[in-house]
Amino acid sequence: MLFKQLQTLRWPDLLTLLGLLSVSFSIYFSLKGLVVLAYVLILLQFLLDYFDGKLARAIGGGTLGVYLDSFTDFMAVAASVVFGWFVGIENTLMLVAGFLNVGAASIRLAYFTAYKQKGFTGVPTVLAASAVSTISLLGYLFVPQYLDWFVIIYFVSAVAMISDLRLKKI
Repeated sequence: MLFKQLQTLRWPDLLTLLGLLSVSFSIYFSLKGLVVLAYVLILLQFLLDYFDGKLARAIGGGTLGVYLDSFTDFMAVAASVVFGWFVGIENTLMLVAGFLNVGAASIRLAYFTAYKQKGFTGVPTVLAASAVSTISLLGYLFVPQYLDWFVIIYFVSAVAMISDLRLKKI
């Protein structure tokens, strides 16, 4: 059978794949210096993640979708770190904060893929990625002279993703 792997995809998975495409292009546009477009694509992935989850709960999601969703969420965090670098948070601490964000997202996503739970423990990765990107963009636009201090939000984001804070699913 040709393309057997593709036959396992369900409708929610297509939204997830659009989200993956969105954050992939966000990284590309960050590298090109088109930070507003890169930011919009991170937010688009946030929306697609919300709707793919709603759709998966409504019509049922496949096993493959769980893994695709985790990978796409991870890429959103990676895109938010690249975004931070390209808006101008270029100090050495950003390298550490970026690594901690990627590490925290990896741990969080692996944990929630392995252990199903109701609600969220810690801040969801896509929410964390969207929040740090929003705050970084605001810093870039309104207080660029203090942008290096915005690295603090990346440290807070890493801790928040793996914290014991309890949130309800929407």
